[in-house]
Amino acid sequence: MDSISVIIPIFNRSKWIGSTLDHILGQSSKVDEIILCDDGSEDDLPNALQPYGQLVKVIRIENSGPAVARKTAIEHSKGDWIALCDSDDFWYPEHIQRFRFARSEFPSSNFYFANFHMSNEPDRTKFDAAPEGWFESLTSSSESFEQLIHTDAGLYSALLNFQCCFQSACVFSRELYEAIGGITPEVSRWQAEDAHLTRRLAAYGDSVIDRMPGVIINKHDDNFSGNILGNFEGRIRILEKLLFDEALPATLQMQTRKEVKSSRLTLFRQYYWHGEYDKARHLFKEVRSEPLSAKDYLRFMRASLKSLI
Repeated sequence: MDSISVIIPIFNRSKWIGSTLDHILGQSSKVDEIILCDDGSEDDLPNALQPYGQLVKVIRIENSGPAVARKTAIEHSKGDWIALCDSDDFWYPEHIQRFRFARSEFPSSNFYFANFHMSNEPDRTKFDAAPEGWFESLTSSSESFEQLIHTDAGLYSALLNFQCCFQSACVFSRELYEAIGGITPEVSRWQAEDAHLTRRLAAYGDSVIDRMPGVIINKHDDNFSGNILGNFEGRIRILEKLLFDEALPATLQMQTRKEVKSSRLTLFRQYYWHGEYDKARHLFKEVRSEPLSAKDYLRFMRASLKSLI
């Protein structure tokens, strides 16, 4: 049976990590190793980890951001498969068993991700918000089984329309990870940095999506991903980085360029609605070559006036 390494980056999450590890260790199908990379934590992490002893391998680095911490942990792991989990998220007991089941049903696959609940919306899953027809567009009916969808087309494109792939719900092969060049350290402190990896996994992977929820994503005030405007900015920056590095198949580059343009227009409007008038005014210079509504021009004029006040 293929071995699985769990990868956990952590920074100042000592109050969460015990529960996260308990959920991992409580899996109905056991993992082979847990690698935790301490990204220069300043809290009482050693005391929080003390009860777990040799069950967790701990690597300590100077604070470098979550992507570098993940990369470091992966480089110290040995498993054939890599399962990501953030230090404040929880796996349901069947998460790894569901992954192994997906592998048995679709042995060619090398990228798996599961549905999940957000802690602030426990009564609905992330996939409940999918646009109509989103799942059906990914596969033929013959490639679906027991809530599993083996995507045979367009996962990268679909994720541009509806981003439902979170790292704590992802498992992928080491072979695929190495084939796409692994984690890029440059993005480590960027907002939405995790998308730089997951978008490449979606672009090149043979993917299975599990509609059954396998994870709880905990949302709280100090989440790195909690900044709405920052996430919009990060989305554009990540897509631009993928284009600049030619990290996507040629067939996806034109669509990605179009997505960058439309995302800039969305960000312009978000800046305006959030009262970031100076940022809206400056971004308008980049979006004004696109088809704009009269309301957009009016927003620009108002933003220009308000930024001068």
